[in-house]
Amino acid sequence: MELQNVEFKARVADLDSIEDKLKGLELILDGVYKQVDTYYNVPIGRVKLREYDEYSSLIYYNRVNGEEAKSSDVIYYKHEKDAALGAILELQFGIKVKVSKVRKVLKYKNVSVHLDQVDGLGCFVEVEACNIGVEEGVDLKQQCDCFFNLMELTKEDLVAVSYSDLILQLNKI
Repeated sequence: MELQNVEFKARVADLDSIEDKLKGLELILDGVYKQVDTYYNVPIGRVKLREYDEYSSLIYYNRVNGEEAKSSDVIYYKHEKDAALGAILELQFGIKVKVSKVRKVLKYKNVSVHLDQVDGLGCFVEVEACNIGVEEGVDLKQQCDCFFNLMELTKEDLVAVSYSDLILQLNKI
């Protein structure tokens, strides 16, 4: 499935306080997932195999790093878990890094709010506005900005890179 995404990520001290700030919205709990993302060494964009529960997702995305809400081109393939896919990807590209997290996913219309506890990194919130199932003319960046303000985040909270980059930076120290 190909989609257009606008998203931002912010480091937060406490996930409960963020969730409290969202209580006025009619959010739907999509689930709480223990996820392991394996990133591969690919020449263009990013490719990761996300494993959780009985499913996996192979995800390609390409976006520029930056703190502001940014656009991503994404191709997403959800499938039943099969160790062979990970083995093929590892043999062909090599593993760049693995990221483990517990993610609570809350949905509001076409917007997903991810409350993440990332192993070795701490607490984060990600907001993704997606063009699937949304009326024409809806400004995805504006939706992200509304959530940013609602959660009372500051520019200093924003994270410009992916969790994979943060883990790689941490491992260099």
